[in-house]
Amino acid sequence: MATDSTPYAPHIRYIELLERNVSNVTRLEIFRDGSQIIPTAAKYTLFRPDGAGIVEDAVATVLGDGTLQYTHPANHFPENILLGEGYVQTWEATIEGDTYFFRRSIAVVLRRLYPTVSDTDLETEYSDLANLRPASLTSYQSYIDSSWYEILRRVRRTGMGYEYLVLTPESFHDALLHLTLYKIFRDFHSSLGQSGNARFLDLAQAHLQHYNAEYDMINFVYDDQHEGRADDPNKRTRGRPVVYLTAPGPNRWLRRR
Repeated sequence: MATDSTPYAPHIRYIELLERNVSNVTRLEIFRDGSQIIPTAAKYTLFRPDGAGIVEDAVATVLGDGTLQYTHPANHFPENILLGEGYVQTWEATIEGDTYFFRRSIAVVLRRLYPTVSDTDLETEYSDLANLRPASLTSYQSYIDSSWYEILRRVRRTGMGYEYLVLTPESFHDALLHLTLYKIFRDFHSSLGQSGNARFLDLAQAHLQHYNAEYDMINFVYDDQHEGRADDPNKRTRGRPVVYLTAPGPNRWLRRR
């Protein structure tokens, strides 16, 4: 087994979430020089937080485009498995005769959290978006996905909690909508070069401001105990705490609902 120092880039945008009691398909894409790499072979391993192996050196499937894939049967994540983080996934890929190892953090969860924005929501805001869409795209899904993962990474960085324990995905809707529109209009402006339409730049900046304001107002129902329900359904968790630079006002103890 040999390897070299070529810095291949695994496409890892966020922690991988695997659901309990169901079959899970996990995938990994690898890139270099603007192209997806096609390994000749791959193995897959998944370790528990205590270091015990759930799967060790299993043969992974290499799809036609080079994507590595492994399917976990439901019995890999039984009812009594420890929920939460600390699991580690390793892909051993053979590329041009050399062996490379790519790691990814894993959380075993009751259910994933999914975004609530689609092209329909975007076109409700701007009816001409379908006509403005470049011919190379069939939808704005790539912008939605990029925005969704950016929000989830920000949730992690700012200590709002674990996104898979949020029971109200609609809480992120407005922030996701505005961040997606910001990315779309910023790209429209950039793609036009120096002759870029100033309207697109103005729209991008306006939606960035709306996104930051909506993110600061996010609040949600949270599942503290990994039970699939809230201990107190009438309690909402504020995503971003308020920092008072002066004495707080008389309503400082009120929750936003």
